[in-house]
Amino acid sequence: MQVFELEDQVKLETWEDIVNRPAHQASVDTRKFRSYQVKGLYAFKEQDASCGASACQKTHSRGFWVVYSGEKETNLCEECGQRLIGTSYKEQEQVFLDHEILRQQQIRLNTFLEQNENLKNRIKELKLAPYGANWLYRSLTGFKKAYPAELLAVLTELANNTEDNAAIDALAENDSTAFQLEQVEQLEGLGILNADIKETLIGNILKPLKELEVIIESREPIRSLARFCKWADKVDDCFALAETLVDEGRLFFKATNMERLKSIPLSEKSNRP
Repeated sequence: MQVFELEDQVKLETWEDIVNRPAHQASVDTRKFRSYQVKGLYAFKEQDASCGASACQKTHSRGFWVVYSGEKETNLCEECGQRLIGTSYKEQEQVFLDHEILRQQQIRLNTFLEQNENLKNRIKELKLAPYGANWLYRSLTGFKKAYPAELLAVLTELANNTEDNAAIDALAENDSTAFQLEQVEQLEGLGILNADIKETLIGNILKPLKELEVIIESREPIRSLARFCKWADKVDDCFALAETLVDEGRLFFKATNMERLKSIPLSEKSNRP
């Protein structure tokens, strides 16, 4: 199902592509018509085209394909186009370039949104699974409330740097037992402190998805969808991160791993629960 409706593209590669169109008028008295809508541009290698303005009829290589008076069509050279439409060929060329970029973005997102319901179901399954994302969020929130800030700071440092950090240095300096040092080095699941499971699933996947759905339903003019294309390219990475965080959380909250936390040296003012 297409969520973005795409306009049909008309290719004007030769002069015959213009004059053979059923609604094309070869000569138009432009004094009788005030409104012209640009539907396309053309640029030929040779000066094959003839301006549709009856007072001009200039041979040229590039110009405007326009609609007037209902569905009648003609073509105008650059000079007549600028005079009658109020825009230059270069300006209109940029408009059509922007339109083509938007069209390609819509095609990209149409393909992506074919899996719209699958994405939502995948998020739901990750959230509701036993020891899944909801469990991890609640467990980590409770852990942060229950344990001292100093311990959280040490664990965050360990999560970012297992080779050279203050916690392990403190154990070595205080002549701690090899067992204590080994316990700290064997801590698992610290990755849950480097990323937010809620932000990963909801903020980075579901929220932009719903925002895109609102834009589609509103059917208001859109200038660019580049942000959503970049987002769509990263969705698989976000799911992979969420799955990794859940796996890390199951390791972190194991009883044996929680027991290892007791080997981390803390100041006397930090009381463990």
